[in-house]
Amino acid sequence: MNLSPRAQVISIIIVSFIFGVGYNAVRTESLSLLYQKPVERTVEEVDSLLRETTILSVPEYINLESAKEMYDRGIIFIDARDEEEFAEGHIKGAILAPSTPELVQLFPDRSSPIVTYCSGGDCDVSMELAEQLMFDWEYERIFVYLGGWPEWKAKGYPTH
Repeated sequence: MNLSPRAQVISIIIVSFIFGVGYNAVRTESLSLLYQKPVERTVEEVDSLLRETTILSVPEYINLESAKEMYDRGIIFIDARDEEEFAEGHIKGAILAPSTPELVQLFPDRSSPIVTYCSGGDCDVSMELAEQLMFDWEYERIFVYLGGWPEWKAKGYPTH
């Protein structure tokens, strides 16, 4: 059977699509086929999120008010940006994302809550760090402040 060039292209696209979706379905770290907007936890939920009995299965997103409340309670903030950006300014008291051995020495209690942040907007480095903390290093209560450094600074909250 001879297919026209146009039909061949369409056939290749369809077969590729089916193969891609099928492969994604069987891989261990499959990608979401639909975008899901992150749900940010509000300041009203902070008490519940910080309870010792609260079990998180994935890092939780928090908004500015929740981040400030956690900051005021002395929760650890880790800046996921690079060293140069960190040196230009960061949330007061935050630490630059350390390597695994340093982190374990700094925070041996894996149940301590930790907030990660980066440059906000499209920056996803804080989410990558949060997933690494939770899934690779087995920290139990990880939060991602989505607004990041620009939002914090614009609000006039403590910086260094």
